[in-house]
Amino acid sequence: MFSSNGRILKRLVVLDFDHTVCEHNTDIVVRDLLGPEGIPPDVRSILRSGGWIPYMQRVFRLLHQGGFGPMDIASAIRGIPEVPGMKACIANLVRRGFHVIIISDSNSEFIRLWNDFNDIGRYIHTVFTNPAQFDSNGLLELRPYHHQTECTLSSKNLCKGKILEQFLRRQHDERNVEYEKVFYAGDGKNDVCPMLRLSSNGFACARRGYACYDALQSAIGKLEHKYTAKVLQWTDGYELSDLIWTELEN
Repeated sequence: MFSSNGRILKRLVVLDFDHTVCEHNTDIVVRDLLGPEGIPPDVRSILRSGGWIPYMQRVFRLLHQGGFGPMDIASAIRGIPEVPGMKACIANLVRRGFHVIIISDSNSEFIRLWNDFNDIGRYIHTVFTNPAQFDSNGLLELRPYHHQTECTLSSKNLCKGKILEQFLRRQHDERNVEYEKVFYAGDGKNDVCPMLRLSSNGFACARRGYACYDALQSAIGKLEHKYTAKVLQWTDGYELSDLIWTELEN
């Protein structure tokens, strides 16, 4: 399908990953391999002073020092269940011509491991997340996606709103692709920034029972302009799929 100006018209679904595609927080699942007493106070204090990325970098070193190798970490990630119905939702969207991308504050290794094990990696157009890879000694090395200070709604290492805007701009300028509908589905407070950047063709899909919905409503209430995207709530992949198709039929 083409627009009046000759651009390729597509539909886009943007997904967070933890608690949106997979049911649990990937970082927490792997961290918990260390056990309840496995994180010493000096490492816990990094959360207050340095943020999540430096904290997880230390956690990965503790895991390595404790004898946990790539296979142990991979097994933990592969054992995380999907958000019910999400794999089928993604597959069906792509089969019907959608682009599906992931923007997540997890990391590239965890997302790759989970997606490949669950056979959905082939459906994902692009993944934006913190880069990670195992070194030759089996230590998982983690780096921030970028460093930003302009967005106070996001962490310094990853602004999902900035990533979404840059993706849309590149698709428009370099691929001649224009998205007539944009659905953004997430669960956390860090999903509010990209949701606020949606326009009248956008749908902010907040997972029911998680922090995103209330945080989004609070942020919308502070805006100086009218919020034109539509806010939806969903519980699982089946409901999200139904919501998307319902909105397209309206």
